[in-house]
Amino acid sequence: IEAVKTVADLFAPVSGKVIEVNSKLEENPDLINSDPYGAGWIIKTQIENNEELNTLMSNNQYEDYVR
Repeated sequence: IEAVKTVADLFAPVSGKVIEVNSKLEENPDLINSDPYGAGWIIKTQIENNEELNTLMSNNQYEDYVR
């Protein structure tokens, strides 16, 4: 991920292949913050191993974790 003053890797919680990139973010990167569950998505992934989904946290678990 590239920003004005930095570049960072994007880490995904599951393995797979990137099948789509949200080109709207190039013109409006604030979408990531203003609408992360809607228009602010970054990539779409074809998941390689569906079993990996069982290891993910729920929204509530993640919110508790980051507090």
